[in-house]
Amino acid sequence: MRIYETKHEILDFEGDMSGKLMLPNILSLTIMGSTKQSLAYEVGPDYTHAMGLGWIVLQHEITIIRRPMVGETVTIQTHGKEFNKYFAKRDYTFLDENNNKIIQIDSMYAMLDMKKRKMAQIPDAVVQAYQPESVKRVPHLAKPLQFADEEVAEITCQYHVRFSDIDSNQHVNNAKYLDWAQDPLGRDFLLAYEPQLVNIKFEHEVLLGETVESKIVQNGDETKHQIWMGSELAAEVGIKWTEN
Repeated sequence: MRIYETKHEILDFEGDMSGKLMLPNILSLTIMGSTKQSLAYEVGPDYTHAMGLGWIVLQHEITIIRRPMVGETVTIQTHGKEFNKYFAKRDYTFLDENNNKIIQIDSMYAMLDMKKRKMAQIPDAVVQAYQPESVKRVPHLAKPLQFADEEVAEITCQYHVRFSDIDSNQHVNNAKYLDWAQDPLGRDFLLAYEPQLVNIKFEHEVLLGETVESKIVQNGDETKHQIWMGSELAAEVGIKWTEN
């Protein structure tokens, strides 16, 4: 197992009105960390794209002890934990300047055939670069909080997919889904509550020009979110909050 780490100062535009790192930008920094790792191991985006392949995120489970403030420097550690032919489990740890763990992320990835838009086998050379544990079955992460059959969304909001939402895999960047999920909760809620546990599972890719609808059900300190693209469920998100 090869552990990679990189440091990053939280910049002003990465923070929200509270001065803390925006929730979606936690995912942006994980992608930054894993991309830098892949480049260091010589299996970066150019390498996989040349084979017509690209990594896709299937799920993130994020445990937040605290969000770092603008101006703080964090250390992001990541490693490939368990791989098989089609799935890869990866961990991320955010450490503060005193080496205290402040965020932990467990993630599930797969490889996408960028022409067929279907899952593909992870090349052996890529697996070898990360030196993960090789397993027959990669354990699944827990499912996000889900809507009950009788539940109807209390809050809904539509968003149009813009050019700036698209990444190099030609679909919406995974951090954008968290933006769509939390944004309809509004200013007062987002300043009054702090996310503690976030579980996001991606079900269907969203492409440029599409319109999505964010739906939310709130039960006490928990919110359940669905992102729909027409009749297709694109993502489900469950968030547990604590009052500031």
